[in-house]
Amino acid sequence: MVIQRIQSLYLIIAVILMVVFAFFPALTFELADKTVLYGALETGRAGNLHINPLLFTLIALITFLAIVDIFLYKNLQRQMTVCFVDIIIGLAMLIAIGIQAFVVGNREGWTVSWQLYVLMPVLSIIFLMMAHKAMSRDKKKLLDADRLR
Repeated sequence: MVIQRIQSLYLIIAVILMVVFAFFPALTFELADKTVLYGALETGRAGNLHINPLLFTLIALITFLAIVDIFLYKNLQRQMTVCFVDIIIGLAMLIAIGIQAFVVGNREGWTVSWQLYVLMPVLSIIFLMMAHKAMSRDKKKLLDADRLR
């Protein structure tokens, strides 16, 4: 398969960003001598890490839908719908991370440190939006071509 459209490249970049984000913590909570990490695969105290089911599921779903979206090029309307759903799930994931930071950050004595890796899902959503915009341009070109026939 040859990548002929720019939205495929945008979707691949979004997948790569989400896969990398899965392996790094998004937040670090600190209380005196305790450090708790919050991420998809690294959640819990520094010596006792486990998988965060909510965040891992959302990352896996976003990644899966973006990969499926690459191969839906024959049905542009379905590709646009899947991409839009992917954007909504990505925003829900960011809201879930923000809520977690807000809830724990409001506990007395806890400090929240945002890690640089939180930018990866934001960038992934931006690339998904760019892919959706490119799909919209393709749809407009197809409609213009049909009108000329």
